[in-house]
Amino acid sequence: MLSEDALNNLVQPIVDRQEAINTLVLETIAKRVKEIGKLSPSDVRKLEMLMKTGSDVRMINQELARLTGLNEHDIKRLIRTVALDSYTDARPFYDYRQKGFIPFLKNESLQRIVRAIEKQTAATYMNLSNSTAFMIRDLANPSVLKATSIAKTYQSVVDEAIQAAQSGIVDYNTAMRRTMKQLVESGLRVVSYNPESGRKYSQRLDTAVRRNILDGIRQVNQGVQDEVGRQFGADGKEITVHAFSAPDHEPVQGHQFSNEEYDKLQNNEPFTDYRGNRFDAIARPIGFWNCRHFTFSIILGVMKPTYSDEQLKQFIDKNNEGYTTSTGKHMTMYECTQYQRQLETKIRKAKDGQMAAQAAGDMSLAQEYRAKIVNLTNQYKQFSKSCGLNAHTEKMTIAGYKAIPSKR
Repeated sequence: MLSEDALNNLVQPIVDRQEAINTLVLETIAKRVKEIGKLSPSDVRKLEMLMKTGSDVRMINQELARLTGLNEHDIKRLIRTVALDSYTDARPFYDYRQKGFIPFLKNESLQRIVRAIEKQTAATYMNLSNSTAFMIRDLANPSVLKATSIAKTYQSVVDEAIQAAQSGIVDYNTAMRRTMKQLVESGLRVVSYNPESGRKYSQRLDTAVRRNILDGIRQVNQGVQDEVGRQFGADGKEITVHAFSAPDHEPVQGHQFSNEEYDKLQNNEPFTDYRGNRFDAIARPIGFWNCRHFTFSIILGVMKPTYSDEQLKQFIDKNNEGYTTSTGKHMTMYECTQYQRQLETKIRKAKDGQMAAQAAGDMSLAQEYRAKIVNLTNQYKQFSKSCGLNAHTEKMTIAGYKAIPSKR
């Protein structure tokens, strides 16, 4: 099985391209805002021509299509790589059952499953990319965020910039600063449905894409394991283990189950593991809703659990040991990793802000974002070091970003 680090290395280039789309849109709008600010209020003809132009939106859509095509290709290749790795790991079970191990490319039933998951993961990604929007506050009701397409957002910002340039009532950068901050705060997002809360929510596009790909990886791992289990006659499953698991799945990771009892687990019913330990129903199924676990198909009584009870307890103890902040707040290690992800998103957002402010020619705003980047980065490094987590610099990277010196 590929390690988590190996999987992240395979996924990261795809996420980087997605972040590049976000940067492109913000910088394109910012450059147009800067250009409008240089025009004379009396130069109505240029302003009207600028307002009607669609070249920027066409360019954005062309680049979006190009990068989306590259990502679609790489997503399919990634899914196939993971499938081959998972299938190879299952060979000893075919040997034990004295069943012929069919080469990956010649295993037709397995190939159908892999192709279906490739197609589904790529299609979900395409839907995400094609349904991007900015979450903009409704001017009539500022407490309400409304999803607005790239084209409509672009046109709205251009209209606002033209009005600001024509009015001459306040400093142009001051007038546009609120709008630029709002765009950066939103970033390109996708609106999703949360089955746990029953509500719609929005995510940054790069975050949603990473989650979509990792869901596809888990699905193909599970699909391969289910199919090979059927082929070699598996009668049980073992749940994988990872450090700092979410609290609902931590008690059952590493345990083995008969197929019947595992079905109960997945269907929100009380269940029992192979050793006779009983568990209450779990609302969130294994492998769904951002779960990082999947299962191995096994032959009960033949394959020993990968981890002993003592080792599984050590995972739980380490998670619960966690970290206590300077204010006395105790966090499990799982909560620490969640806080890391929040800081990484804030850092990427601040870098977007600095680049957009530079493109708009608003160096005062760029310095504001620079200070935020420095503060958040220092906070991230100190927090990661204090609680013993590795820093993930790749998750804070924005293509084209360069630090600027502080204003003296």
